Amino acid sequence: MKKVQNHSPDYGKKKRRIIIAIIILLCVLYIFFAARPLSSEIHFVPAWTIDVDKNSRNERVLERLQQEDGAAKLFVEAIPYKLGQTAGYFTKNGTVLSYFTFSYKAAVSEDFYTLYGTHSSDFPVFEKTGKESMRIKQTGFPYFSSSSLFLFLPGGASFSRIGYNGEAIWTHEGRAPITAFSSSEGGVLAGFADGRLVAFDGSDGSVLYSISPGGSEYPVILGAGISPSGELVASVSGQDKQRFVIAKKADGRADIIFHKYLENETNRQVIVKFSKNEESVYYSYADGLGIVNCKTFADSKIAIEGEILSIQEDEDGTAFVLSRDGGVFTVSVVEPFDVYSGSFSFEAEHAFIAVKDGSLFVGHDSKISRIDIKHK
Repeated sequence: MKKVQNHSPDYGKKKRRIIIAIIILLCVLYIFFAARPLSSEIHFVPAWTIDVDKNSRNERVLERLQQEDGAAKLFVEAIPYKLGQTAGYFTKNGTVLSYFTFSYKAAVSEDFYTLYGTHSSDFPVFEKTGKESMRIKQTGFPYFSSSSLFLFLPGGASFSRIGYNGEAIWTHEGRAPITAFSSSEGGVLAGFADGRLVAFDGSDGSVLYSISPGGSEYPVILGAGISPSGELVASVSGQDKQRFVIAKKADGRADIIFHKYLENETNRQVIVKFSKNEESVYYSYADGLGIVNCKTFADSKIAIEGEILSIQEDEDGTAFVLSRDGGVFTVSVVEPFDVYSGSFSFEAEHAFIAVKDGSLFVGHDSKISRIDIKHK
């Protein structure tokens, strides 16, 4: 016969206190070891919307700007825009500094712009203030980047880098058509229809290296990008097994350090763009936006409907992606390295996006809106 143990009421209270103390200790340990600071959230704060058609610059407006603020000072931080067949510059505060129309094409950068036709052989290049800076006396199609001026020559297989006097600094004469192009402070990158990816020294045009990503039945380069330092290049290439690769410069050559085959293919040109800190590279493809971490080679994809037209980045590495599906444009927000934070859409015939000094600028038909970016 078992002996029944009788415990005093004090024993039960003591046991409960021990259990409560253990629970409290476990909660404290959990908070100490498992808790993480909450990440900041991105907030959009509308600032203004202007109509560039109604606020376009004329001679009287320019005279007033020169008298009140100094046009030169305003143009220092001018932001370029191109909407349909109109283009120009505006300020962060919503002042339209210049407005011009063109019948065929315009090349517009942060510092220069030019208007040209199908057979332009002698055309002026203007500073953003409207002052003529140089004349390009060659036939071709100009391309202005943030760091350099280029001219694609007739035939589609050759191009020149143009100096600030309008003359060619150097010229590359190729055989296969150029199908992708990118430039940065670190160099110039061209992709060709025959599947070659060629990197050039921006100062003298010498070939730094040439690679062929391969792996496809038809090896055409559909998109290419070079990093700010020139140490990394990336491309989307091929049909019948479309491939994305990243290559790194090493001793006069480039070694492929990452590659993947894409599940679905596209036959149009795509965007390939490195982040400013070179930690990530973005590329568009049939299903949306692909992202690769250049250090860990972790890769991710974000579904985006339609064609991706532009990828812009703010100071903290947040990417803003403009896409178009029919008559609907969408701006998608991607925080480092692959966090999709949302999107907004609007109907328009023409659109652009720009990012500067903590603000997102969205152009839609004849209007431009400024939206301030806040991280809280």
